[in-house]
Amino acid sequence: MKGKSTVDVLAVRVCHAVKSVRGDSQAWIRLDLLQNEFGQESQMAIDAAVAFAAAKGWLAIGGAPAHSVLLTQGAP
Repeated sequence: MKGKSTVDVLAVRVCHAVKSVRGDSQAWIRLDLLQNEFGQESQMAIDAAVAFAAAKGWLAIGGAPAHSVLLTQGAP
């Protein structure tokens, strides 16, 4: 089970990855730029984590299908 996370834990990791990639600017981040942060995680798990984070109000999602995210002030 090493390298795999529950959706809530992975959602927090997604938010931290967005913070890391965006630096100090409040900017939309392309989801494909985050892929390197998640090594062994499947794309399906990452997509679920992004959806979970959006449902929690931590991320705004851009596009349909989603192609970018914006971190909100309520993000962990």
